Amino acid sequence: MGCGADSQCKPALRVPLQSSRDMALLIADCGMQVKSKWIMCFLRDESPESAMQHYEAALPYRDVIVGIGLDSNEVNRPPSLFDEIFVRARKDGFRLTAHCDVGKPYPLEHVRQVACSIAGTGADRIDHGLNAAGDAELMALIKEKGLGMTICPWSYIRHQPMDEVFERIRALFDAGIMISIASDDPAFMEDTWVCENLLVVKRYCNFTNLEMQKLAENAIKMSWAKEEVKSFLLQLLYSINTGT
Repeated sequence: MGCGADSQCKPALRVPLQSSRDMALLIADCGMQVKSKWIMCFLRDESPESAMQHYEAALPYRDVIVGIGLDSNEVNRPPSLFDEIFVRARKDGFRLTAHCDVGKPYPLEHVRQVACSIAGTGADRIDHGLNAAGDAELMALIKEKGLGMTICPWSYIRHQPMDEVFERIRALFDAGIMISIASDDPAFMEDTWVCENLLVVKRYCNFTNLEMQKLAENAIKMSWAKEEVKSFLLQLLYSINTGT
């Protein structure tokens, strides 16, 4: 399980990160078979200097942090503005991702930067990025690089036309891009978790059972879990008889 954490929302950074690590260890000790790592996301409406300050403060807790991300309002705040911290994080061994929000105010250039230029060669994954479905060249680039995209439909249909959202999800899938279906802040999105997001794409994208299995396969393959964990999960997935 990967969990995003906005450390800049919490003034006493060391307290929540220590609590997060303790919580993960407690769950494991209770035999709940839940394993988690954190993606520390920086707020792009804060300064790059603030992001670097929080990054350095979080390094003592790197055993629970698998990657670095970027979220919050991206109007006039391109990913390239934070390139210094992406370069540093990659050198320190972290995976990289960034939110690319959905809708007219958010330029395709932000998706392109995440795909191919931040930290020199681009991120390891794109969060959201549904706007890319309107650009054949960008879609081809994402597919060629094998980048995964985390798609959260319930988040989008709260602000975007439903038909357009599901047409774009279907277009990305049909283009062979590795998309997965995820949840986005369920407490703020009508309590919609991964299950509800999967149900809504099955219905409105007309995905077959086999295609739903492919979405689950994508989610496992693009995750940042250890290879042995991914192999185990894929074996479980492939053991399911989906029908058609």
